[in-house]
Parts: sequence; C-alpha cells; structure tokens
Amino acid sequence: MTRAESPGDSRPKAHRKFTHTHTLLLISFLSVCTTLGRAVGATGPHGTVDLIAEQTTIQPGRPFAAGLHFQLEPGWHIYWINAGDSGEPPRVKWSLPEGFRAGPLQWPLPRRIEDHSLIDYGYQDQVLLPVEIMPPAGLAAGPDVQVNAAVSWLVCRDICVPGHANFVLTLPLRQGAPAKSSAAAPLFARARADLPRPAPRSWKVAATLDKLRFVLNVDTGKKETGASFFPLNPNEIENAAPQKVSVSSPGIDLELKRSDQMLKPPPRLQGVLVFASGQGYTINAPVRASR
Repeated sequence: MTRAESPGDSRPKAHRKFTHTHTLLLISFLSVCTTLGRAVGATGPHGTVDLIAEQTTIQPGRPFAAGLHFQLEPGWHIYWINAGDSGEPPRVKWSLPEGFRAGPLQWPLPRRIEDHSLIDYGYQDQVLLPVEIMPPAGLAAGPDVQVNAAVSWLVCRDICVPGHANFVLTLPLRQGAPAKSSAAAPLFARARADLPRPAPRSWKVAATLDKLRFVLNVDTGKKETGASFFPLNPNEIENAAPQKVSVSSPGIDLELKRSDQMLKPPPRLQGVLVFASGQGYTINAPVRASR
C-alpha cells in the first residue's frame, strides 16, 4: 500500500462556496486488498475510509451489501447528497466483474452542521453509506470476486480537504452455501435503520411558493411536535435561514425561505423530512404558486 499527500484548500470555508467548477488539489491514497471481505482502509485527511461488505461470501443472483465506512476526527464532517451551502458529497466509480451491477449509494439521515454563517448537510463522527451489488444469476464457480471502487470525498471543518482512494474488495463465491454475516454486519443494520422511509401513502403532502418562501404542508394524520427539512436539490431554499414550524392538526407546516439563487420554481419540492422523534421520510411535494 502506498500513500502520497499534498496540502488541501486552506482558505477559510466561510469565504468560499464549492462547486463542480472549482479546481481542488487532491490528497491521494492507494489501497490494495490484503484480506477477504474488507479492503484495506485509507487513512485519509482527518479520518479513515473503508470499503466493507455485510457478508463474508457471495452467491450467484443474490444481491449483497457493500459500503463506504467513514470514521472522522472530532469536529470534521463529510457531506450528504445535497451538501448545503458548501462542499460536495462522496462519489464512487465502480469497476465490477462482467455481469455485476451496483446500485446508487444510500444516504442515512443527515445533520444540519453550522460552520460560520453557513449550514452544511452532512455527517460527523462516523457514517456508513451502503450500496447494493447484484451478481449475475449464471455466475459459475471460479476464483474469488474482486470489487474495485475509486472513491473521492471532501472533509471539512474550518477548511476543506479533498481525498481519494482506490479500493479492491475480494469476496469468495459460494454456490448454494448460505452467506455468513461479516463482523461489519451491525454497521449495516444501524445504517439501514437510519435511512429515510418513503412517506406513507395516507399522508397528504403539498407545497406553496411565493416570492419569499415555500410553505411545506405535511398532513400525517396526527399532531406532530416539530421537524426539519433537508432539500434534495440545491439552490431551492436558504439553508442557513430558520425553518419556521407551525403545528397543524393534524400534521405540520414548515416555512422555508426561498433561495435567491433559484433560477425557476421547481414543479416539486423533494427532500427528507426529519421529525422531532428522529425518524425521517422522503418527501415529494407538488408545488403551486401562492395567491
């Protein structure tokens, strides 16, 4: 395993906003697999990253879960799929054996992270981003399967430092034998418990928009005590603005300040609504203009 390091972007985070057009100096790492079921962890900027699997073996035609496990130093964070006011989410490029398919990364509930005058959406301490991988049904017995992943991420506190790692995860193929859970299985169970659920069909969800704000109304059929909304798409709401909660009966209303960077009104307001209980739900609310 080899590693090479270069300094990251040292400008104070409050004085910049990252976009895909920014040129960033990457901190690069190379990780080579040395054990079955777990790629060697990359010691990245201000934390570590591992590519892990929920099972110790795989079977033809049966999906299995892999995931990126980030463990961060205190005070540092990475980003949700919508980073908020700055930053970028982790990205992965898979290189899989013929016939294998990888689904999208799954995103546990994020936190609102205050940094100077900005609000980021992301994760502190540790987080597992799971992904489902499907082997082909006709996979014949043969050598161990190798899953390759090129991962890039951004870790921030007062400054942001990019990282990159190439992982090779080796998993034995077993015809007919039941898969066994790996030592990482509890991490996958916790990550799944923290994924947002689809909003129940019985809920009534809608949003109105005027020149200043969205009002998101979610009728859950019962009285709620509070909630926070995390927009899926950037530049729709002002992330740092307070979200005014009005408890309706039944349900909840949230006033969300309209972003001054929004180019045109969206037909739907999409995101994750996290209630005071800690449970989160995916929201896909049709938007109508307020009279």
